[in-house]
Amino acid sequence: MGSQNEFRCIEECVLRLDCKFEDDSWPQWKDLCSGRYFKVFDSYSARGIFMPENKPESPTLEAYFSNLIENYLSQGSVESQQDALLCGIACLQAFVQANWTGPTVDEVEILNRFPWLKGSQNIEFDSREEVCSYLALDAESLAPCVVLPHLLLIARIILYTHVWRLSDLQSSRWWSMRYLFVHQQVLEERSPQIHDAVKKLLGEVHNQEIVAASSTDSQLRTLFNIECAIIYLYYFEVLRSKEYLESAAKGAGLDISLAGALGVRTRYQKNNIAQLTLNVKSSNCSEVTDIQNSCDERDFPKDLQLNDDVRLDQIKFLNSDDGALPNLRPLDQAVIFGDFILKMKSQPKDKLADEELMAYITCLLSQPRVWCLQLTALLERCRLESNHSRTVERSMMQAQVLVDSIKAEKPDADVRHRYFYCCRMPPSWKVEADLAQLFLSLGAVNSALDIFLRLQLWEEVIVCYTILELKHKAIEIIEQQLAVKETPKLWCLLGDAKGDVSCYEKAWELSGHKSARAQRHWGLHYYFKAKYAEAIPYMKQSLDINSLQLLLWSRLGFSALSVENWELAASAYRRYCSLDTENFEAWNNLAKAYVKLGQKARAWKALQEALKCNYENWRVWDNLMAVSTDCGEFEEVIRAYHRILDLKEKHVDTEVLEILVGAVVKNEPDNHGIPAGRLKEKSLALFGRLTSQVLNNAKTWILYAKLVAGTSEQSAESSTKVAQLLQKGHRSAVQAPNWEKDIKSCSEVLEITINLADAYLECVQNCPANQVVQLLSSAKFAIRGVVSKVKQYHVDSVTQEVISQDILPLLTKVEEKLEIVSSEIMKHQVSN
Repeated sequence: MGSQNEFRCIEECVLRLDCKFEDDSWPQWKDLCSGRYFKVFDSYSARGIFMPENKPESPTLEAYFSNLIENYLSQGSVESQQDALLCGIACLQAFVQANWTGPTVDEVEILNRFPWLKGSQNIEFDSREEVCSYLALDAESLAPCVVLPHLLLIARIILYTHVWRLSDLQSSRWWSMRYLFVHQQVLEERSPQIHDAVKKLLGEVHNQEIVAASSTDSQLRTLFNIECAIIYLYYFEVLRSKEYLESAAKGAGLDISLAGALGVRTRYQKNNIAQLTLNVKSSNCSEVTDIQNSCDERDFPKDLQLNDDVRLDQIKFLNSDDGALPNLRPLDQAVIFGDFILKMKSQPKDKLADEELMAYITCLLSQPRVWCLQLTALLERCRLESNHSRTVERSMMQAQVLVDSIKAEKPDADVRHRYFYCCRMPPSWKVEADLAQLFLSLGAVNSALDIFLRLQLWEEVIVCYTILELKHKAIEIIEQQLAVKETPKLWCLLGDAKGDVSCYEKAWELSGHKSARAQRHWGLHYYFKAKYAEAIPYMKQSLDINSLQLLLWSRLGFSALSVENWELAASAYRRYCSLDTENFEAWNNLAKAYVKLGQKARAWKALQEALKCNYENWRVWDNLMAVSTDCGEFEEVIRAYHRILDLKEKHVDTEVLEILVGAVVKNEPDNHGIPAGRLKEKSLALFGRLTSQVLNNAKTWILYAKLVAGTSEQSAESSTKVAQLLQKGHRSAVQAPNWEKDIKSCSEVLEITINLADAYLECVQNCPANQVVQLLSSAKFAIRGVVSKVKQYHVDSVTQEVISQDILPLLTKVEEKLEIVSSEIMKHQVSN
């Protein structure tokens, strides 16, 4: 394969797929592998492509470069394809160096050194402006900080527009996929065009021999799977990403899991408690001999130690073997980092999630092997630590170190680029923006403002001026930029600063009715004023243009719920949940919309998904219990009720309980056609637990008695238990304050009293004769007390007539029961 150095670069660049590059007659290939990307442009092949004797006449810069590439590839030879691919890769890698990894590149110097990047000398092009206009997609422009967009344009033409002409080269579509993801990350919004194109390419590359099961290089398949997972995560497709990461872990022979181990995390902690750590098992026991080990770690971004009086820099485990890791290859670390990104994107953000993510970061930082992974892991740690008082200072200093590392001269570009496409490293200006956000969180608003102004991040500039109570300065800055060049984004930001909808209208017109941003800002202007009906049309139109706006789907759904447009709410939340499957509130709101639409089966499934996201929220369980009742999922009703009692201890929903008891007693079929009578024991267990925690709810005791009576055979034991339950229900009812004054409460107590009398009369038929009088006397005492209370407030003291006709039938019936009980007592007394 050649020298060891060549081998490792090929592994990173995916160039060993095209074996003819091993020939020493391709010096530009060696330059590319060594990170000397701009030297490739001096090669004979590059001059043959970009500086031919006969230059094509073209009306635009894009057409000019496209014609150059087409003319060169028209030779039809494999060598011409190789030349073009190498130049395309060199342009892409040089663009990544200029905008991501460093070392810093001077745009003016490069354009002067390679004037052909600006087009033909015979044609006057406004080079940068024209290039940026061609690279803008879906009415969204490039980020203003992009350096050398000319390189991205040429990479696009070679690796995407004319990639079909590189059919003899196995790696061409893989590089095309990489170009698309790079292009996406320098756009200000997610692009539906790139999303569709990259998904198509992913399928094509996956089906090629290079990643097929018959491929001899499992490392290439693993590398491809990681890159696919990272791309799918960027577009919120968590499930697809998880599939690729599982394949990558399997290919790398890794088993990754979180585990608990005893340890301490503070200097003065005496008791060891469970701490999270990452457990990594590798079936690949070979020593790590990758070239990364020969790199000077002093050139890597420095991992700052935590100098805190209380908190330790790392967890100190009780057992020295806990937290220990095998010798990880760079590819293994790339798999672990992919798993980290998946976990970060697919679970709710809370303290436990932060602890889990920190376990991944600790693992990655323990063995520095890859410059990109080291920098990105440190950046993620900065973000995690920025919200904690004891670590925020290190977070800020670490972010400054990372900014300086990107600008530093060492290490060389080839070291920085290894595994770049696996680690989702943000562009260099976003690393600086993170530093500015840390300044902002610490109150250093002016320091943050200076960075945001330099990076032309106008939304953040507005935030800073608003904090400084200088909002008029934000307006002045944006108006100055508009005087230089009008863009839809600037008009939208001016509208936000002024609160003027005419600015959004101007942005919409300027974009030729294509800007999703203009419609989004227009809609959110009304949304934040709670004018949801006015906001909905604009948000809908924005999403029609660009459906990859995750947060806007949620806000559209909420607006639709607020105006009771259930169909739109269901549609919006359904789309949101397909992009973010871990938001329990979205699933809960989707279920609400389905309930309002009468689609309770779909609501039930949505609530099941909500519980996967938040198992500890009793309100979600309560919603699930209610919908399960409506759907006839009676077993799920019991499970949900138990979970609510776990979380809330005391919770009574008599409507749900009444339906459950009715279904079990009548043995009604559930949603699956299975008789509910099979749930007798589970229902009795639920009522037993509920009544042990809620002692004073009469309705619960009555339903418990009804359940026992309806599901038990007639016996002295069952009759006695029913009577006891009714007695507890009766006691709870009459202990309620002022029940006798309220007609409804009074009627309920009278009905309970009638049931209690009937239960006692039935009970004495099967009990020993010496207990009959005692039981009936107890019943008589309870009934007489109720009659006395009712008459006191509802019977005229002079005429002895019942004042309320609503309770007259019940009172009459209770008095009849009292006479029957009294006569039974006398009968048994005489007989004895």
